[in-house]
Amino acid sequence: MVVSSAVAACSPDTPAPSTRGSASSSGPTTGAPAASAAGGRCSPVGTTACFCDDGLASGTQFCDANGALTQCVCKLAAPTATGSLAAPSGAGSRAPSAPGPAALCRALQDKSGCMAQSYESSELPASILFVLDRSGSMACNPPPTQDSAACEANAVPVDPAQPSKWQITVRALEAVFDSLLSKKSTAQIGLSFFSNDNTCGVNSVPSVPLGAVTDAHVASLKTVLDSTIPSGGTPLVGATTLGYAYLHQEASAAAGCSEPCGAPGNRYLVLITDGTDSCPTPMRAQDAAECNAAGSCTNFLVKKEAPLAAQANIKTYVIGAPGSEPARGYLSELAFVGGTPRTPTCTHDPTSAAGDCHFDMTTTGDFAAGLATALGNVSGAALGCEFAVPKTGGPVTPGSVNVQYRPQSGNAECFSYDPAACSAGSNGWQFAKKPDGSDDLSRVVICGSACERVRADPMARVDVILGCETINLQ
Repeated sequence: MVVSSAVAACSPDTPAPSTRGSASSSGPTTGAPAASAAGGRCSPVGTTACFCDDGLASGTQFCDANGALTQCVCKLAAPTATGSLAAPSGAGSRAPSAPGPAALCRALQDKSGCMAQSYESSELPASILFVLDRSGSMACNPPPTQDSAACEANAVPVDPAQPSKWQITVRALEAVFDSLLSKKSTAQIGLSFFSNDNTCGVNSVPSVPLGAVTDAHVASLKTVLDSTIPSGGTPLVGATTLGYAYLHQEASAAAGCSEPCGAPGNRYLVLITDGTDSCPTPMRAQDAAECNAAGSCTNFLVKKEAPLAAQANIKTYVIGAPGSEPARGYLSELAFVGGTPRTPTCTHDPTSAAGDCHFDMTTTGDFAAGLATALGNVSGAALGCEFAVPKTGGPVTPGSVNVQYRPQSGNAECFSYDPAACSAGSNGWQFAKKPDGSDDLSRVVICGSACERVRADPMARVDVILGCETINLQ
C-alpha cells in the first residue's frame, strides 16, 4: 500500500485550504474542496493558496461572494515512486503513488478551520520471532486424552492415533504462516527451538532466521517444523534471552549501526511452551552471575531481561500449552512485563499458580482450537497496520488526531477512533502503546476489518491528520 500522513493546523481567521491535490508541472487538476472557516463560510472574497501533494501551498482556490470555497487546483504530477512503501528484502515492491487530487474525508470536510499539509510517511515494519518449546513433554496428547500429570510422569502419547501437543502446534503455526503469505504480509518472521540438542541447549541464531514472508521462506519454515521432533528439557530462560539478543542485533543491523541504536519498527518474541524452565544452569558465566544476583534465572528473566526488551520495543507474547498449569503465574508475569498483558487488570504473580495475562491454553478443552485462536490474536496484534505520526516540531494533541483511508478508487473515508485493544475487537484506529500501557503519540494503529481493507488495496493511502478535532463515528 502507499502510505502518507498529513499535519494540520487550525486557523479560524483564514479560509482553509484543501488537504491536497497533486503537485507537479504537467497540467492543472482539481484538488479537494476545503473545509470553510468558522461558521462554514470563507472570507475574504478572492484567491487564496491551498496545499498540494508537494507538501507546499502551491495550489489555488477561490472564495466567492457567497462565502463558498472552490476546490483546490494543483498541477498534475507525473507518476513517481516517491510515495511508495519500500518492501522488505525478498518481497514484491509496492506500486507507486497515483497522481491526482486527494480529498479529506467527508466527516473532516465539515470541520471548520482545518488546514492540511501533506508529509510522506511509511508503515512501520514488524519482525516476529517464534520461540517454540520442543521439550519431550510436547510429545504427549493434550487433555482430555492425556492429562498433564500423566504426561509429566511418562512423556509419551497415550493414544498415538491422536495428535500430540507438538503436532497441533506445528499445524497451527503453519496455518499462521500460510495466512501471512496469502495476505502479502510485509513482516519478517523467524523460528527458534528449545532445546536444540535433546538436553538443555539453545542457539543464539534461530533455526530459521528472520526473513520476508515469501513462498520460499514459508517453505523453509515448514520444512524445519516438519523435520523436528520433541525431546529434551526446557531451557526457557536461555532461549528467550537469546531471542531478545537476536532481535536487538537485527534492529541494529537494519539501521546500519551498532547498539544501542536500531531501525524503527516493532519486534515481537512469541513464546510457546508447556512449562517453565527445567534447565537452571546458564551456559555463560556472566549469565550465572546475573541469575545469582536476581535470586534465580527465572527471576532474572522477568525482573530484568523482559522489561528491558519491552523498553527497546521488543514485546513478549506468551502462549501456555497444556502442562504449563504450575507455571501459570510465572508465564502471566512474563507477558505482563513483556508489554502484552491481555487486560490492564490481569493477574500476574510469578510465585503463584494464578495468572491470566498470557494466552492460557490450560483452561480450554480444545487445545487445537484454542491455539489457533491465540495465534490469530497474536499475529493480528503484532501485524496490525501501524503508521508513524508526522513530526511537526511540537507536541501532538491526542484530541486533535484523525486517520483516513484513501482507496485506489473512490472517496476518502475517515476511520473512527476506537481505543479497545486490537485483539479485543477494535475496528478503527488508536494510538500504539508504550511499555507502561500509556499512549505512544508517535504511532497510530489501525485494527480489525479497517486494517484488512487497507492491506487488501495495494494502492491504498493512509493519512494521519493533525489539528482537527478527533471524530468518533460509532
